[in-house]
Amino acid sequence: MAKTVKKEDIDEKAIIASFLQDEPTDHDALVRENEEPDSEQPAPPVEFPKEETKRKRGKEPDYETLFVKESGITARTGKMVYIRREFHDTIQSVCQVIGNNEVSLSSFIDNVLAHHFDTYGSEITRLYNEKHKGINIIKNSEK
Repeated sequence: MAKTVKKEDIDEKAIIASFLQDEPTDHDALVRENEEPDSEQPAPPVEFPKEETKRKRGKEPDYETLFVKESGITARTGKMVYIRREFHDTIQSVCQVIGNNEVSLSSFIDNVLAHHFDTYGSEITRLYNEKHKGINIIKNSEK
């Protein structure tokens, strides 16, 4: 949660002086120290354990090769969809860290969906055909 700063706790002269300096300033020092510390502690960053899998040994393509690469599309040529904020934040972190800020969110999602359809395409087609019923429209002239 963001720290709440009271207007009267801000040292305006110190802020102005910080713009005149060549060296970076500790911005937390610009707020006077008469506020109470936050009761909430920030959550530690989540670290994902590295797994040694079959893919790493060369039997299957690894995660980066499959998903963290640019696809041939741009976001403006596709369609807009809505996803959960948590998914967006996670995908954005993956693209920034693993993809070195060189992979867009739309490319990552396109790669994941392409893999999904490659993997489950025949089952999706079978289920779709089982559930898809043709429509029979009766024209007024046929009554």
